[in-house]
Amino acid sequence: MRRKDFLTLAGPAVVLMAALLLVPLGTTLVWSFQNVPVGQPGTFTGLANYRDLLGSPRFLDAAAFTVGFAVVATALKVALGYGLALLLTRVRRGRTVLLGFLLASYIVPSVVGALDFSWMFNDVFGGPVNRVLDVVGVQVNWLVDTWPARALVVLHSLWHEVPFVVLVLLAGLQTLPPEPMEAASIDGAGWWQKQRYLVVPALAPVFTFVLLISLMDGLKVFDSIRIMTPAAQQLGTESLMTYVYQVALGDSFRLGAGSAVNVLTMVVTLVLLIPFLRSTWKGARAL
Repeated sequence: MRRKDFLTLAGPAVVLMAALLLVPLGTTLVWSFQNVPVGQPGTFTGLANYRDLLGSPRFLDAAAFTVGFAVVATALKVALGYGLALLLTRVRRGRTVLLGFLLASYIVPSVVGALDFSWMFNDVFGGPVNRVLDVVGVQVNWLVDTWPARALVVLHSLWHEVPFVVLVLLAGLQTLPPEPMEAASIDGAGWWQKQRYLVVPALAPVFTFVLLISLMDGLKVFDSIRIMTPAAQQLGTESLMTYVYQVALGDSFRLGAGSAVNVLTMVVTLVLLIPFLRSTWKGARAL
């Protein structure tokens, strides 16, 4: 395709996407240095918003919870998803049906899924999980105590997003040639050695992709926390996204402070993604 034709076809889409990305990003950056009352022009305040946030225990707690949640949930999703993908490679019949059951939780809207999932742990609605735990003499206040509430948010993340990891890793596993595995078996390599030295390195780009998506999903968690733990600040489950919602649109309407939270969230996201972006860049240069 000639360059002129390419620019003619792709140019409008590129301009539109750039406008949709760059204009909000630029506005957010400018507002982060201002005091912006709703419906009024902002006034420049310098680094005041950032100083207030970095000195706020509430913001620091939200940032710590968000990073911890993203790292823990991502590690569990990849480990569980890889295990299920390996099991599905051994299934000869009914694999499509099993994948359909797994993907059912992924295609459910997150708000609806979070509400349904929380009912399983809520005694007001029967709480089947709590009923099972009562049989063995265990009582857990999932919606009242801090760590059970955090565990509940992580469990919902696994229930909702592990199917995506399974689907991607299963597709990667099915593209691997069988010859290296057969040669390793002849040489006496065990299952763990095959996974460590053959399968995982071969699927490194796929794992990098899954880790990137999972981390970004974890850092922007919002819906499940708002639905399952509405008193997030008191429970210790307040994420950066729920915090910025309260600051910018909840009880104070501080759009400047909310913009500063968004900027700091982007910085945290970039820092966490740097190792994976470097790995992707090195892999692209090696091709």
